[in-house]
Amino acid sequence: MSKFFNFKTLVSFTALAIAGCAALFSVTGIGTLFAGAAVSAMVMASALELGKLVGISFLYRYWSEIPKALKSYMSVASVVLILITSAGIYGYLSSAYAKVAAEPLKMNADIQIYNSQATTLDEEIKRKTARLDQIIALRGQQENRIDNLISKSTTGSNTAIRSAQSSLAELNRTATQLQKEINQTSAQRDSLKARSLTKEVEINTNSDIGTFVYISKAIGVELDTVVKWFILIIVLVFDPLSICLVLAYNFLVKREDKPEEPKTFAVYDERPENKQAELDPNDPYPQYMTKEETEEVLENFWKKKTMVKYKDINIF
Repeated sequence: MSKFFNFKTLVSFTALAIAGCAALFSVTGIGTLFAGAAVSAMVMASALELGKLVGISFLYRYWSEIPKALKSYMSVASVVLILITSAGIYGYLSSAYAKVAAEPLKMNADIQIYNSQATTLDEEIKRKTARLDQIIALRGQQENRIDNLISKSTTGSNTAIRSAQSSLAELNRTATQLQKEINQTSAQRDSLKARSLTKEVEINTNSDIGTFVYISKAIGVELDTVVKWFILIIVLVFDPLSICLVLAYNFLVKREDKPEEPKTFAVYDERPENKQAELDPNDPYPQYMTKEETEEVLENFWKKKTMVKYKDINIF
């Protein structure tokens, strides 16, 4: 009996602890949802939480006795209250996540902006690099043309040579300017990538949501989606588990209150031949008794509800 009582106490304590936590989170979440009348909403939600636990216990204990209409209404109301509690818990946990994730989410948005700008600069670098390659190729052709003109010229100062040299100088200036722009653009791109990497490190080392970040990267799902499903899993087992433990406690109490059936004893009409003994007339419980004597003792026992000293009685 002691072990049974201790286990029943453990079940009741666990049920109250989980139900209390569920009620606290749900009431706080509902109060946040109705911020205009937070106190009133929290008082109402607290009363409903208590009514839910009492109603479910009442249904379990008197299911076969209560009217069908009352049974149906209380069953539907209990399910609706479980859903309300779960919604309140979801709102509370979502709000808590939003508070700690505000800065990391802002960093994540900055990372996306940096990456987008870096991609644009990469395309610009590729375009300018292609243009620079064309100019280098034209410059090479122009240098070959000048060499040919110089080799064919007798004076070395004709108009065609001067025009080609002027074009070559212009190509050189253009190539130099493009190379300078490419270097500047590359520096900007590298700066953006460095800033993006710094932000990623800050998010990964954030102690508030660091675990969710690792899970998000491991399964290739967005951070918000991972947190949303994690909260849903908690909600699905939180309040339903408290209800199940409340029902388990009621089951143990109902089982403990059930009266035990009286034990029956088999006796012989006659005393064994090899165990004849003289009966002491002063001994109310002799060592050996007949069936009639045994029935009389048991009848007196159940009437007076007193303990009979069976250790000195050998009943056949």
